[in-house]
Amino acid sequence: MKLLVCDTSNANCSAGIFEDGNELCYELSFETLTHSETFMPLVHRVMEKAGLSHADLDGYAVTVGPGSFTGIRIGLSAVKGMALASGKKCIAVSSTEALARSCDNATMTPKNETIIVPAIDARNNRVFAQAAEDDTLKTLINEDAYDADDLAEKISKIPEVIYGKRRQILVVGSGAEVMKKAFEKNQCGLNIYYAPGAAIMPKGVALAAFASSEMIDAIDLKASYCAVSQAERLRKNA
Repeated sequence: MKLLVCDTSNANCSAGIFEDGNELCYELSFETLTHSETFMPLVHRVMEKAGLSHADLDGYAVTVGPGSFTGIRIGLSAVKGMALASGKKCIAVSSTEALARSCDNATMTPKNETIIVPAIDARNNRVFAQAAEDDTLKTLINEDAYDADDLAEKISKIPEVIYGKRRQILVVGSGAEVMKKAFEKNQCGLNIYYAPGAAIMPKGVALAAFASSEMIDAIDLKASYCAVSQAERLRKNA
């Protein structure tokens, strides 16, 4: 299966072509321009590098959130348009799962003794995050929007942590610094590593997509915000 994989859910945007899990080519952009300006030109360049047309693809995979509300909308709109125009189906990918799958455990502690916490900064001491076994990615705490202090406490109470089966926590992504402060306040005494520079890579989106392989019609592709937007909060308070 040949997929165009896409991510616009956070500060960077990316696209890549993967066939049966193997990378053909990709491009990652950290430009300061908005995703609405950079994403589609990036997609065109990737398609040209691969020497493919949209008719050659079997489908599209895209991160549906959580993350930047505007970024998610841009990515979903673009992918829906491409999928509808080419008659292809889509795979919805969780941003936190894609982030977890983008990261390699470079610590001395093996993956089967590590819990990975992909965390995206949601401001005001909040993160979009989940917790999973690093080796199997079995979910231990579901993806959602969390107060960082509450999440640190929840992680410290995971049975695998309490009973020492998972003796290391690996926090990756833009929310790592927020979680570091929360864990320090929690004084949980856990063995924790932080990788605040970790970002969603095309390989992470691809790995999540091929692990799922759940193809849906473009019209059924929905955002997973895990929170209400500022505009919605203001409207409710008006």
